[in-house]
Amino acid sequence: MFPSPFFTSPEAKAFYQSRVASFGLIIASAGAIGLVFRIIIGLASGTLHEKLGEPGFWLHVSAIVPCLAMWLVCRGRPRPLNTVISVETTGLLFTSVGYIGMGMTIPPEVGADVITAFALSFGLLARAVFVPSTTRHTAMLGLLLGVPLVGMMALHYRDVDPAMWRMVGYDTRGFEPPTIIATTALMTTMWWTLTVGLSSIASYVIHRLRSEVSSIRSLGQYQLDRKLGEGAMGVVYQATHGMLKRPTAVKLLRPELGGREVHDLFRREVQLTATLKHPHTITIYDYGRTPEGLFYYAMELLDGASLQDIVEATGPQPVPRVVRILRDVALALDEAHGVGLIHRDVKPSNIVLTRQGGFDDFVKVVDFGLVKRISDEDDSETSDTGSIYSIKGTPHYLSPEGVNTPSEVDARSDLYSLGAVGYYLLTGRPVFDGDTVFEICMQQVQAAPPPIGEARGEPVPQALEQLILSCLAKNKDDRPASAHALADALDQLDLPRWTRADAEQWWQRYGSLVEEQRESVVPRITGHSMNVVLDEPWFESAESAPDEA
Repeated sequence: MFPSPFFTSPEAKAFYQSRVASFGLIIASAGAIGLVFRIIIGLASGTLHEKLGEPGFWLHVSAIVPCLAMWLVCRGRPRPLNTVISVETTGLLFTSVGYIGMGMTIPPEVGADVITAFALSFGLLARAVFVPSTTRHTAMLGLLLGVPLVGMMALHYRDVDPAMWRMVGYDTRGFEPPTIIATTALMTTMWWTLTVGLSSIASYVIHRLRSEVSSIRSLGQYQLDRKLGEGAMGVVYQATHGMLKRPTAVKLLRPELGGREVHDLFRREVQLTATLKHPHTITIYDYGRTPEGLFYYAMELLDGASLQDIVEATGPQPVPRVVRILRDVALALDEAHGVGLIHRDVKPSNIVLTRQGGFDDFVKVVDFGLVKRISDEDDSETSDTGSIYSIKGTPHYLSPEGVNTPSEVDARSDLYSLGAVGYYLLTGRPVFDGDTVFEICMQQVQAAPPPIGEARGEPVPQALEQLILSCLAKNKDDRPASAHALADALDQLDLPRWTRADAEQWWQRYGSLVEEQRESVVPRITGHSMNVVLDEPWFESAESAPDEA
């Protein structure tokens, strides 16, 4: 009786039940407003007592009762689908009977058929808007309500006296009772047919829109639940695998970013990231394309917070914790570098602390959106007018060679960015800051980092400071030889270890502050990557550099 793709899941059935409940309350409220106006008119005219004694008043009241029953039955616990459909259909039928009965008490010469048809039309049109339904079902309901409407109005006009119509200004010459009955039935049928047609069209449009939205919210095996965040290329949703019921994060390429080049870049991110198996790297489960051509991939859902959220909420981090984080990130990068991949966007917002394996501070490196094979061809292109430099990364964590010569970015550029992350964790501020992207990048190329202890406001172990500053060396040959060497150097520091108990204690103390920070969305330059094309190198031509990305 009710074939529709809306009701193929418990969520869709619950949505339908809630909309039926809302519809019942809306129609009952509209009827109640009509009753209030009848009472006000009775008070103003001094005929309230007579109006309260009229059958039409109580038939009006009786028309409201089924709508209230519809609301009461459907607003509570989940009901079987057939029960909800039966309650809605029965409620509409009894409501229409009540209003038709009320119309039978209205004198024909003042337009009983028009008033009654208007009341029922409002209900059917409101249902088409509020309740998800197919065109066919809306039309069937319209037929079910229209038959008694036309029949009762024709019956109501059976004994009409043409003389009464002449008294109120109607010209009834040539109209005998049978003609009046037929004319009334045809007019009521015409208006009700228009109402059913408009309602069916509304159901069709809303039905189609909901189907399209449902297809977008269902990507392959994954049902999208809510949006978690978005970046330059994609939007990330929390999702559930249809068969495994496994919580998952799904990244969907922005629909407005069309073109083969963008799709290829997005697909490359997935394929390259999927080759990485290190436990401190985000795990890719699956990827695919929707029938509409939207590209997506599914990855593990991380229940935690980024380093940027953590520092912005709680300030500089404990030294042992920083050492542990840097060491784990270095190990994840070492695997990527070992297979010929560089991240190119290592920054606090791309490093997440989550709970895994019973440890609260388990590190995950995410968002390989700018990942590049070391063997890839040069990112920069040359034109007749000179060099074109394509700068990729985030200004506060961009290496000097990433500014000067993007084509020479390699694994040691990731180490520079990781050193900048370490500086940020220890001090609560980036190594370099400025009012414009150009100013920040110029400092990355030319300026010496301020001492960490001075920026932190208290001394830090000298060996750790020297190691981080070596990562921040302008010449990449002066940085640690590899991510593996950096991890080894961090392991060899004679410092207290960050234990599981330390992590649990920290989250118990600061977890609520971090959660508040995660819920606040504040635009910031450090939270975004950039891809800027310049006519000349920035370090040679300051005039050609843009003020912002």
